[in-house]
Amino acid sequence: MKTRFIFILPILLLLSGCAARVKTVTALPAGVSQTEVQNWDSAVAALQKIAVSTSTLRQAVISLNKSGIFPDSSAYVGTLMGIGRVDELQIETAKILQSVPSDWSLSTQNKVLSEMQQIQAILTNLTNTGIVGIKDSASQSQVTTLINNLAATVSLVISLTT
Repeated sequence: MKTRFIFILPILLLLSGCAARVKTVTALPAGVSQTEVQNWDSAVAALQKIAVSTSTLRQAVISLNKSGIFPDSSAYVGTLMGIGRVDELQIETAKILQSVPSDWSLSTQNKVLSEMQQIQAILTNLTNTGIVGIKDSASQSQVTTLINNLAATVSLVISLTT
């Protein structure tokens, strides 16, 4: 029984730590507000969601291509290139935030805002031109929903910069 408890305790601690984001911060550096740290933390969490959503979108598009619903075309290639660029921008933004832990200064916000605006433009382009190559309306709707969910998360990060 004791060995079972020792095995389960770290898992429970890990899971409970994943469920909550920063609510109260103690020992803040001089000149840094709790709101700044919370916004930085929220941006980091949203970037993780963007990474997962982008991966889901890419997998859906590739699956539709393999099934013949989204044939090889300039729309398909453009969609994959756009998704790849979203990945790059998300990684760049994550690196920005990792380089300045808990720093949500105006300089950091402007860098993050610039990256998120680029992602927004790509997602708009995917919605307007990329998915037109999908033959099936239900599949097109599914991909549109994935893009819209991703765009909503990007909008959340943008809202933190203002």
